[in-house]
Amino acid sequence: MEQKSIHIIETSIKLFAKKGFSSTSVQEIADECGMSKGAFYLHFKSKDALLLELFKYYVQRIQNKLNEVQAEHRDPRTTFTEQLRITLEEVAAHREFIIMQIREQAIPFNENVEEFLTGMRFDSYLFYKRHLFAIYGDELGDAAWEISLLLQGMFKSFMDLIIVENAPLDFGELSRAMLKRADYLIEGFQKHHDAPVISETTMNRIIPEDFYQQEQDELHYMLRQLEEQAEGEWKETITVLLEELQKKEPRRVIVSSMLSRLEQHDAYRGTAAHIKFIYSM
Repeated sequence: MEQKSIHIIETSIKLFAKKGFSSTSVQEIADECGMSKGAFYLHFKSKDALLLELFKYYVQRIQNKLNEVQAEHRDPRTTFTEQLRITLEEVAAHREFIIMQIREQAIPFNENVEEFLTGMRFDSYLFYKRHLFAIYGDELGDAAWEISLLLQGMFKSFMDLIIVENAPLDFGELSRAMLKRADYLIEGFQKHHDAPVISETTMNRIIPEDFYQQEQDELHYMLRQLEEQAEGEWKETITVLLEELQKKEPRRVIVSSMLSRLEQHDAYRGTAAHIKFIYSM
């Protein structure tokens, strides 16, 4: 994304937090950015289009930070708690904007925004489940989805305290506490042999099969962009990886080998970690 577009996004989020989305005009955004209204439209077709790109920009910013943690190769438990802490920090940093969204309840979500937010919701479901499997493995049993959703609900409750009440909480302590609660939940399921209400079948009805394909398509698109920019052996490595991932049944040995090579380059370490996470490697 161009630096000027980023400047418009970062300026507009402050205006939206202060005045509200509906009450902030394109002219006000342009004035605050020190540009003409016409110049604004060179970067964004409309205020609605700006809102969508704003969401994408900040979600990607958080994802980049999470990828950096994933790339540090700590134990799965530490990785997850650190990623939860970072997410809570980002929520707190943009508290005013989130409050504006809650209070206004009038943001005209078009089809593109709605689709993006739906994808974010599915990503969130999978984020918790994949991390819990990395930590607990087969201990989760049939309760994997239910424990994932219970943990996500706990996280949302903590977010409410941060956003609505502005509670002075220790984000690191909260993140570690969440995982301890997961320990208790797993222990409870094992001890009482309780059958989960939310099953794999339940979630398969909610998350469409094509969402997983879309997730992979986005990874392939990201790799193609990196391939165009890369040179020499790095370009060759990305090309081999991309070709392998596009196969119906990628060979995990080849994928793992190419990702290990990419992890040796600072610019690709986060991307490699993200792909490993998505493919549970």
